[in-house]
Formats: sequence, structure tokens, C-alpha cells
Amino acid sequence: MERLMEWWQEFSWRQRILVVSVGLVILSLGWWLAVARASPEPAPAAIPPATTVSASAKGESRLASEAVGSSSQVSSHDNRVFVDVQGAVKHPGLYEFGPEMRVADAVKAAGGLNTHADRQQVNLATRLTDQQQLYIPAKGEKATETASPTSSAKTAGSQSASQAAAVVNLNTATVADLQQLTGIGEKKAQKIVAFRTEHGAFKTVNDLTQVPEFGEKTVANLQDQLTT
Repeated sequence: MERLMEWWQEFSWRQRILVVSVGLVILSLGWWLAVARASPEPAPAAIPPATTVSASAKGESRLASEAVGSSSQVSSHDNRVFVDVQGAVKHPGLYEFGPEMRVADAVKAAGGLNTHADRQQVNLATRLTDQQQLYIPAKGEKATETASPTSSAKTAGSQSASQAAAVVNLNTATVADLQQLTGIGEKKAQKIVAFRTEHGAFKTVNDLTQVPEFGEKTVANLQDQLTT
């Protein structure tokens, strides 16, 4: 220790300052390295898991696509025409044809005309339609127009729609609605509305007899056109 003190006294004050500065720098560098090693490294950012599709889900999707494709293919290619051939033919019955077939093809499929058929009333060039009933008249028999179920359904639908439109509700109908009834003008329609406003809703159609100028006979004639 005495030697160290002697050695230190041999330095000038400038040399002493330089030695102290170098020592402080070395101590600072050592402290910085120790702190840097002790600090934890930043954790890597979490990577979201990739979205996976199960094999069963893929299979169900594929089957659904195939089912839709097959159903659309069947509907677009099902051009079969079924015709019920009746009347003066050798073999009446139900026959299947293509979309461009004619009455002549139907007659041929049914074995041809029999000896009683009236050829003059048959138009062999008429195109066949699906669900058609083709009737071949015999001699002396009046031919009837052949109608397909589609046209018949349209006719029946229009008739039922018109019948439904003719039914009028006594408790909700306006003056204009009531004038659609048989034999009801504006004056009588106003009396119905006025009675309903004063006495409340009609419970039955027969309550209409309580309205002036509406007797039992008149109400009976309107029975099918009214409801409550």
C-alpha cells in the first residue's frame, strides 16, 4: 500500500486526473454491459393460427355443389312430352315423345287410326304438348278441342279468383266496394256503411236485413257475395 502511495505521488496532478477519468470510463462501460445482458429480449409477435377447413366441411360443400349442378342439369334437359292418346286409335294409352313431335307421331305410336276414325277432323301437323290428352274422333262424332292441364288450371284459377274477388266483407267494405254487389247502388251502399257506423259491426250476413230497404229476399240473393 505504501508503494502504491509512493507511485501515485510520483504523478503530476494532470496525470492523476487522466488516470481517474480512464478509470471512470472503464467502470461505466462495464456497468452498461452488465445492464444490457440482464435486460430480457422482446418477445416475438404472436402469429395468428392459419384458418383450416375440415375435410368433412369440404366434402359437404362439394356434395352440395354437385347436387345443385345435377338438379339444374336435370331440369334443363328434361324435355320429355307425355301424351294420353284416346279415341279412334288401335292402341289407346299414355306415350312418351320428344319436344318436337307432332300429332302424326302420336297416332303412329298408338298403332294408327282404326276403321272408325274420322281423318278429316284430325290435324296431324299439330305439335304435341306435355300432359296433353289427344282424342281422335270417330266418324259422325264432333271433335272437341284438346286442352292441356296448364290451360285448364289457368282457366280454373281465373274463375276462382273472380269468385273470390266478388266476396265482400260487410264490416270492412267501403261504399265503392259495396257497389260491386249485384243490385247495390251508391245509395244502398251508403246506408250499409251508415248502419255499421251507428250500430257497430255485423255479426252475420243476415243482420243486413236490419238495414232499411234490405229485405230477406234481397239478403238471400246477396248471401254468396257477402261475409263478415
